Amino acid sequence: MTTTDQLPPRQRVRIHYVKGEAIKFISHHDEFRLWERALRRTGLPLLYKQGFNPQPHMQFAAPLGVGITGVNEPLDIILSPPLPLEEIAARLRAKLPPGVDLRSVTEAPLAAEALQNLIIGADYSIILFAAPEEIAADLIQARIAAFLRSETIWRSRQRKGKFYTYNLRPLVFELHYLGYDATCEEHRIFLRVQMRNGATGRPDEVVDALGFDDFARTLRRERIYFAGATEDEAIFAAYTFVTQEEIAAPPGVRGAALRESPGQDDHASHSGRRTINERAADEFA
Repeated sequence: MTTTDQLPPRQRVRIHYVKGEAIKFISHHDEFRLWERALRRTGLPLLYKQGFNPQPHMQFAAPLGVGITGVNEPLDIILSPPLPLEEIAARLRAKLPPGVDLRSVTEAPLAAEALQNLIIGADYSIILFAAPEEIAADLIQARIAAFLRSETIWRSRQRKGKFYTYNLRPLVFELHYLGYDATCEEHRIFLRVQMRNGATGRPDEVVDALGFDDFARTLRRERIYFAGATEDEAIFAAYTFVTQEEIAAPPGVRGAALRESPGQDDHASHSGRRTINERAADEFA
């Protein structure tokens, strides 16, 4: 029988990649399959999990929601035997599909904690495509100010077939209007959220709470922050983290799809709006 000492050498490779506009409307399951097929085509010596339907060892940090892009998404794979990083990068670049661009390939400790267990937060760019006469900068700033003043912004999510109501506000650490780009007709907003198990701020929920989901055609994750990374922990030291229990709605309001958001009353198109995910198919019409 093979013992631990007799196992062939292994290598944990950390890939950072761009998930671009071309594939932003695929689900996480489809993205997993995309990477699985691409890795198989590279011919890299992937280490597979045991089981009836073996799959390569792949660990994503945090799945992106449908309609959201990412500029520096991490993914861990395990190879056996190890290969030079330059060769790994070259093989990947030759086989990655359109919409996925390789940024870097590094080696991580084999015993390192799973990426998803270390995430503490993320930064997003929210791009609103609208002329000034459609959305004035003053209106955006007013809604952001109202959002930040609020102590409670109830939202409803569906999980495992059931709806639950939670307070979005404590999950948002930073929300700033960055300005308007007249050449692209883009309003730009910066968002920083908490990301922890059961208590993660979602950019699409923030956009919907602001009442701008009709105009938000680009939600882009710019950076993920991890526990154990000195710089990341220093940035997030100023924030107060909350648990899933702390943001859960009290029994009296659970199950109610409350939409008391800063953008509810002053934006005519708010009623009947569809979420970014619900409007994803429009891009292919």
